[in-house]
Amino acid sequence: MGCNCGCGGKSQTKKWDLEPKFSDLKKGDKVEIVGYNEGDARYKSKLLSMGLVRGVTLEVLQIAPLGDPIEVSVLSYRLSLRRQEANVLKLKRV
Repeated sequence: MGCNCGCGGKSQTKKWDLEPKFSDLKKGDKVEIVGYNEGDARYKSKLLSMGLVRGVTLEVLQIAPLGDPIEVSVLSYRLSLRRQEANVLKLKRV
């Protein structure tokens, strides 16, 4: 079954149109924090106290060899975050 939009049954949604999860980021990606998903309130509090608030831009600097943690540049410092814990962040690509 295809749609009636004229795409020939192929989706027009591009990968970069979707909100990325923190765990999907690659080296060099730049994202902006747009909010928080449901999750551990204590961990959200820690992220907020480190300056990870709405409107802040993150740049992925390095990813550990086994994929966890991820080092990001935020504000004027570097921060390493675990993938699954940081998925609480709602992001959009910059």
